[in-house]
Amino acid sequence: MGVIEGWEFPWMKPTVSTGPMSESELVREQGGWVFAGSISNSILGFAFWALAAHLFTSSAVGIAGSLVNLASLATSIGILGLDNGLVRFIARVDRPRALMWRVLVVGGTLSSIVGVALSAAVLGVSREPEAKEAFAVLVVLSVALTTSQTCFQITDGSILAARKSEYLAYRAVAYGLAKIVLLFAVAAAGVVGLFGSYTLPLLAITVVSLFLVWRVWPARKENGIPTRIRELSSLSIGNWIHGFTYSLPSRLGPSIMLIFVGASPAAYFFIALQLAEVLNYIPESVSKSLFAHGSLRDHLPASLASSMRRLLAVIMVPMVALGVLVASMGMTIVGGTSYGAHGLALQLFLLATLPKAGIQLYKAQFNVDRRPLALIVMGSSLGLSTLAFLVVGLVRHVDPDWLPLAWILGGILALGVGWWLSRRRLPSQPETRVSEG
Repeated sequence: MGVIEGWEFPWMKPTVSTGPMSESELVREQGGWVFAGSISNSILGFAFWALAAHLFTSSAVGIAGSLVNLASLATSIGILGLDNGLVRFIARVDRPRALMWRVLVVGGTLSSIVGVALSAAVLGVSREPEAKEAFAVLVVLSVALTTSQTCFQITDGSILAARKSEYLAYRAVAYGLAKIVLLFAVAAAGVVGLFGSYTLPLLAITVVSLFLVWRVWPARKENGIPTRIRELSSLSIGNWIHGFTYSLPSRLGPSIMLIFVGASPAAYFFIALQLAEVLNYIPESVSKSLFAHGSLRDHLPASLASSMRRLLAVIMVPMVALGVLVASMGMTIVGGTSYGAHGLALQLFLLATLPKAGIQLYKAQFNVDRRPLALIVMGSSLGLSTLAFLVVGLVRHVDPDWLPLAWILGGILALGVGWWLSRRRLPSQPETRVSEG
């Protein structure tokens, strides 16, 4: 039977091959589905926030956007990196469903606790009257969003490891459409309606995702090896610290803006960050597919990583250049002329996606090589340096539109650290391989 190659990226001409798919083709195929899900999520998310900017006040958008990013930060903290450990080990364990269920319980519980603490703290010190009036409801919704995102992310990992990435694309489309429909229904409900329309559809789709996972992984594998959740801890903790520090500036940035410079500047900053995030999904998709493929092979060939690096360069550089040219227009389309005046923030965020693309590939390499310390060092160098540059900008009262420069400087520094670590690769201990039968 012929296999269609190159279909997964629309700019590649599809060809038919009668031979087995190469490693690069397998990675591109699964990465294509992950990218399709991510880009669908981005486009529909773009539509959601564009409508929100027109239907709600900038104050409501600033508060809701800050809480959305704060929930993502709580997820990064509470999940403990267990989703990445699940991708690395679930294909070889004797009881895949049981392992995933334990990961869900641990990650969901911890994320809920962190979600309560972070949302209550930020809303408590906020000077916005809307946030004070709806304090309790917003905290409850923040916890629901944090827990849902954690479970969503864990089921993502198990579906990706099973090479069923098409499910990720279907889910992304369903979630994006559902929250847009709900947005129109709650247009008069203020910040509670806006935040609720973002949260409730994800909660429902997360429940459905649990049934999908039951279809892709058996209750027991005869050729699997017994694995307990603590055996995931080394790699998972490395990913947890990496993910926490890596996402800290983007997740915490809008909240810091909300506290120190007000809701309207936070809204412009948040929208620019969300628009630039569309391009970040491309290297993230390739990285996830590369990680899943390398986990099944227990090895990531240098030639394969180099091939993916060239592919990302060909894709990312022209897209960033085009985005920089039309940044003001994009911000205007989203929220009107008041947002379009802040196109510089979007331009800087777009430039920051280039070093992040290289960092994503190093993340896949360090995960396959089981080098948690390298993950920690690289993620920490990005997150802490970016946050430090941001704080310096705030202390020096830099124009908020120039603050995304911190993301560029932090990204370049972390990319250099990743390159240095990859050159000092230590031999890893051989893993117990599961026999295929």
